[in-house]
Amino acid sequence: MEDMTGRIALVTGACGGIGAAISRRFTEAGATVVLCDIRARELKALADELSVAGTAVQQAVVDVTDEASVIELCSRTDESLGGLDVLVNTVGVVDDAGSVVTLPTSGWHRSLDLNLTSAFLMAKHAVPLLRKCRGAVIANIASVSGMANQADAMVYSVTKAGLISLTRSEAIDLAPMGIRAVAICPGSVETPLVEQAIIQMAETTGQSAAQQRRQWELQYPSGRFSTAEEVADLTLFLCSDRARNITGSATIIDGGLMAVLPER
Repeated sequence: MEDMTGRIALVTGACGGIGAAISRRFTEAGATVVLCDIRARELKALADELSVAGTAVQQAVVDVTDEASVIELCSRTDESLGGLDVLVNTVGVVDDAGSVVTLPTSGWHRSLDLNLTSAFLMAKHAVPLLRKCRGAVIANIASVSGMANQADAMVYSVTKAGLISLTRSEAIDLAPMGIRAVAICPGSVETPLVEQAIIQMAETTGQSAAQQRRQWELQYPSGRFSTAEEVADLTLFLCSDRARNITGSATIIDGGLMAVLPER
């Protein structure tokens, strides 16, 4: 495992399936972790779990789509910890389904705010903290949906493509400050969010959730979804010194999904 002793990491969406796995990996690697989420009860439970192991953990209930709240979060983090080595943005939603024609405008704005604007705001106001530390990193959890689109999932793909592009701009603009930026692009991951999507799709198709899951899994050459822990391991590596010349990248972890050309 990577050694992150003495490093400070802030994880947004820390209570989500991927966010919680990343938070655990960073604490196991010795980092001080600032857990950020809008769900107060779940946040406290996660902080209590990680603190039992003796890890230095802070928690902050924050709406990362609200700029004033993000500014306050970064200010408090600076005051208490004196800087930031790693920013991991995991906040996102997948449930605003619809095409260019059918998606409600409210769904468009909601997805853009949560999936893309939140990462922009966090980076914008965390940079003063990140530039204080040697080899700081911004890691954005994107998706293979930012590289290839699906029917009736337009806005999710648009936001994830935007997040990949944001990562590249961060890599270019922040390199003179010694800050790297990387995007992690999973396929389906074993999380409550994906389970929710399976159930919704099963209701639409008339299949059982188990049948729908198996149909999705068979699209992957590996025959399965990735686990949140596998995504966390990749994120930890990309944020470590062993990846110090990796920046502006969009690293895929998808069980081979993007390698498949569908049968004609």
